[in-house]
Amino acid sequence: MKVETTPLENRVLKVVVEATPEETETARRTAALKLGKKVRIPGFRPGKAPYPMLLKYLDPILLQEETVEVFIDKVYPEILEQEKIKPFYQGQLKAILDIDPLKLEIHIPLKPLVELGDYHSIRIPYEPPQVTDEDVDKVLDRLRQQNPVIEPVERPIQEGDVVFVDLISYRKENGEITDQIILEQKDIPLQVFPEDKDIWEYPFEGFSKELIGKQTNDQFGVDYSFPEDSPSLSFKGLDVHFEVTIKQVKAQALPELNDEFAQSLGEYSSLDELRTAVRSILEKQATKEYQKEYDSKVVEEVIKCSTFEYPLELFEEERNAYLDELKQHLEKLKIDLDLYKKIRKLSEEQFDEEVKEVVDHRIKYSLTLLEIAKKENVSFDPYKSLENTREAMQIFLENTKDTRYPKQLLEEAALQVSQRDMVHQLYNGAIERLRQIAKGEENNNIEQGNESEGNPYKTEDAVSEGIGEEQITAESMPQEDFANDESGLE
Repeated sequence: MKVETTPLENRVLKVVVEATPEETETARRTAALKLGKKVRIPGFRPGKAPYPMLLKYLDPILLQEETVEVFIDKVYPEILEQEKIKPFYQGQLKAILDIDPLKLEIHIPLKPLVELGDYHSIRIPYEPPQVTDEDVDKVLDRLRQQNPVIEPVERPIQEGDVVFVDLISYRKENGEITDQIILEQKDIPLQVFPEDKDIWEYPFEGFSKELIGKQTNDQFGVDYSFPEDSPSLSFKGLDVHFEVTIKQVKAQALPELNDEFAQSLGEYSSLDELRTAVRSILEKQATKEYQKEYDSKVVEEVIKCSTFEYPLELFEEERNAYLDELKQHLEKLKIDLDLYKKIRKLSEEQFDEEVKEVVDHRIKYSLTLLEIAKKENVSFDPYKSLENTREAMQIFLENTKDTRYPKQLLEEAALQVSQRDMVHQLYNGAIERLRQIAKGEENNNIEQGNESEGNPYKTEDAVSEGIGEEQITAESMPQEDFANDESGLE
């Protein structure tokens, strides 16, 4: 067997393997005997006909295909070992260059190649926003508005009041009020909205304006013609006369900003304690949001100064995963993909180009973090992953109604959860390290997230522990399993 390898674009290795005449004949004989078990030859029981007789009766095209398959099954693992090839995906037979002796062209996708630029020189000012007293006051004011005090009042109705009314609705025909009662309702609470408030009202838009100026015990009538598309199902398409009785008027007053108000919101002893809690929450939110934006900028700078090469199979797999995500999101909005394109005014070409850019970026983002994790010796804690996996599986089993899951399926799910958690630890550690570098603090010691004392696992260890680099790369993307099979071809 003679083997020649040639690197191609997109991390593909072209392998041309040429069999000796003896190897070709051995493969043909094995293929013929295999096919002979399914072919009836006069005078012989199935599978008992001699090789020369099989050659006379077997379809030559079928025999040729089986010969190639038999040969590949035998030599493919040998080629990988001999040439020290580590496939990222299964190899593919691209061409049969010759039949006798066999000469085949095989393409084998290799793992992505990432060449990081000088990311240690990246510097981005780290300036998280400061929470001001005004920010705290806005939250407190919003809390007051969300917790109004509603008290009965003896005065004409004003905007913002909550009015309790009795409603009797009569059907009108030809402009005349009939005695047909559509609905009779007691003590309905209605809020009087301001003029500039664009909101749906019951029983029809603008009804609350009819209440302004009225007082408790007042009675009056209102006519309204409901359109066919009215959201009020009982009155849709009808002319209606409403008899209204004002039962009670209540005004909304904002509570005073004092210790009593603070105590009403929770376990706060004073207004100062509430202010401190609000400020702390705002600071955490602001830091989290800013840090997310900051980290994204840093990773983008690394991507800009780095080069990437990956097999097309990875792109296709990620593209399919991204489209699945998009479709699931659109389904929640009751929109299909075609309508989505129309809404955004995207042609098929524009949509495909947009998807291509998104997928390419997602892959590069993932590969960047993995490579940083390797370069910076980021560690993960397998015991923390084990604990997180137990919690996740426990929640799953508690929330599912089906208790008949096969043990193997549960074990596979647990393995995927564990792998995902380890990958997240690696990626979080890589992002944390990049943040430190960009802030100019790269000489400081960094505590790797979730690292277990005495049990640090580095990125390379993930491979030996059953989490291959391919799986790690894929975990930042939507696919569940990205292990490659080194035996056999597609």
